[in-house]
Amino acid sequence: MTDAAAGGTPATVVLLHGLGRTRRSMARLAAHLDAAGHRAACLGYPSRRLDLAACADHLYPAVAALRHRAGVPLVLVGHSMGGLVARHLAAAQPDLAAGLVTIGTPHRGSEAADRVSAFRLGRALFGPALLELRPAAAATIPMPACPLLAVAGTRALIPFFHTRLATPHDGLVSVARARPGLGEAWIAVPGDHTRLMDHPGTVAAVLAALAAWTPPRPGDAGGGGGRLAPRAVSPG
Repeated sequence: MTDAAAGGTPATVVLLHGLGRTRRSMARLAAHLDAAGHRAACLGYPSRRLDLAACADHLYPAVAALRHRAGVPLVLVGHSMGGLVARHLAAAQPDLAAGLVTIGTPHRGSEAADRVSAFRLGRALFGPALLELRPAAAATIPMPACPLLAVAGTRALIPFFHTRLATPHDGLVSVARARPGLGEAWIAVPGDHTRLMDHPGTVAAVLAALAAWTPPRPGDAGGGGGRLAPRAVSPG
């Protein structure tokens, strides 16, 4: 029996990739969610051509159509910059999302973005959204009212920014900057930034969030719809 079938109503989950990636990068996580009885949709967007708000506008028709078909709020899951795009989407339409999971998302900006954006080539390669990933721009990104779970990585395989990031970090985003710091639930897993969405700890955290945020089947005792308690999980 699938997790969703055993507990709450299956959720419709929208997965958003990070800067310079494609929707295929979220396919493994989507497969885990589908296997658990949920309905996962990986959406692509031109992350290197548009700023964060424009990325959200680009995605909104497809996300709104999924919301209409589901008949209930969606759960948004975003890797890295995708988590910030999801924040824009959920903040603009309060009935859109039942919850938001961010994976290696620089909620408080990233020193790596500071460094890369200092070079013309970096700005040309990664586009206008890169500037919004800097710590100085973090306060300009809207925060939705829905529950949020932040997943942070602690394994750094990208070698270029080790001296610039507070430890622990995932190679691009420190644990401290992967948390909005507003009392949200959070978890640290021993994964690197590039593949953090595929880590078993991340998959388990997303499934736990879906169980907490989706309503129970009629007649079931207990149920979801709640908030995960703020907590830290040792990277171990």
